[in-house]
Amino acid sequence: MSDFIIEAPSAPIGTATDSAPVLVRMCDVKPEAVSWLWPGRIALGKLTLVAGDPNLGKSFITLDISARLSSGTPWPDQRHEPNPVGGVVILTAEDDLNDTVRPRLDAAGADVSRITAIQGVEFSEAATGKRVRRSFNLEKDIPALETAIRQTPDCRLVVVDPVTAYLGKTDSHKNADIRGLLAPLSELAGRYRVAMVAVTHLNKSGGANALYRAMGSLAFVAAARAVWLVVRDDENPSRRLFLSAKNNIAPEGTGLAYSLFANGPDDAAVVAWEADPVTVTANEALTVDQPRHDKPTERDTATDWLRELLADGPLPTTEIKSQASEAGFAWATLRRAKERLGIRPRKSGFDGGWTWELPKGPAPEDAHEGAKMFTPLDVSTFREGEHLGRPDGAIGGPDIPAGWSAWSWADRLDQLAATCESTNPELAAEHRRNAAAIRAAGEIPPR
Repeated sequence: MSDFIIEAPSAPIGTATDSAPVLVRMCDVKPEAVSWLWPGRIALGKLTLVAGDPNLGKSFITLDISARLSSGTPWPDQRHEPNPVGGVVILTAEDDLNDTVRPRLDAAGADVSRITAIQGVEFSEAATGKRVRRSFNLEKDIPALETAIRQTPDCRLVVVDPVTAYLGKTDSHKNADIRGLLAPLSELAGRYRVAMVAVTHLNKSGGANALYRAMGSLAFVAAARAVWLVVRDDENPSRRLFLSAKNNIAPEGTGLAYSLFANGPDDAAVVAWEADPVTVTANEALTVDQPRHDKPTERDTATDWLRELLADGPLPTTEIKSQASEAGFAWATLRRAKERLGIRPRKSGFDGGWTWELPKGPAPEDAHEGAKMFTPLDVSTFREGEHLGRPDGAIGGPDIPAGWSAWSWADRLDQLAATCESTNPELAAEHRRNAAAIRAAGEIPPR
């Protein structure tokens, strides 16, 4: 039997010959539960990705999260649970700090003393020693980000919006390059126990698999422990959905819905979250954007019917209800058709009833509109069918945005009143009057 001589493999070029693996015995690893910034949605020490098309309010969401953390305001799906106060570091490349970011934080009730923005990085030129400034980028400036985290008391959140603006010379479509770029960011998040939230846009592939729709390399999605998709509600153009596309560290739970509501000086907007969960999935929400070749839905039919019914002018709501019932349409379907056509109910006079009328110009479904905001003018003093002096003496309640219960919208108005009390007391008083009117109209006890 021949003897075999086994030669040790030669070291690859550029590899140290004395290299050795770094080993950890699992018996020496201490088990730990995942720590959460926003329970079940955004974890501490992890990278979370928020992806969506432009003009849907992704930056509003990150500022709302920042405001809640800085002020200790409860999370929208846990309104009666305490939320520990923490510091925030923001990298924002698309919005001006003076006229956009600060007004939005103020409107959302943020404690801005706890929020720090990185505007660039200063360094000394090698040749002249002169101090100069350049844009922050993740290739070179992880140490600068670490310094910002250390100098922000009790920092628990870092926002990078959008992440593609801070890649330096890294090719956003190369998996290996993006993994190499994001690995130090994830390591920094774990070391300081901060939630790292990166914002990105969707690509134009048109696919219905949410995991393949984030712009650039798939490595962005792979590196993130959770991915949240922001999409427009197909049934209500002013409503957005915040849906889970991936969650590796918690059960994939339900999503949330929100709209934008003017709540500050110069109509600075805030996120108005709905209390009820959204059960549609991210993939299902993306499917509605795909070409359809099936038969019209009931809502399509109702929209066409309502457009034709109002073609000759406004009609009383009572008559529309009667004709809709005879035509076999549920009233809820007609209300969705009304929103789709951009119809705003109007009172025909001081003691008159409500009427519906087609708007002048294109309907919202045909127009290219950005993120619509509710304003105090959008919240009518009366509901349809109510008058100033009702026989029973009850107060007419303001209209409630689609998807909100009376109770949750009244609570939200109270929250908005508290956030703008110091900057706009008149608006705060208006919010409280509307909340009281909603509770009186629905016999809801105040909290």
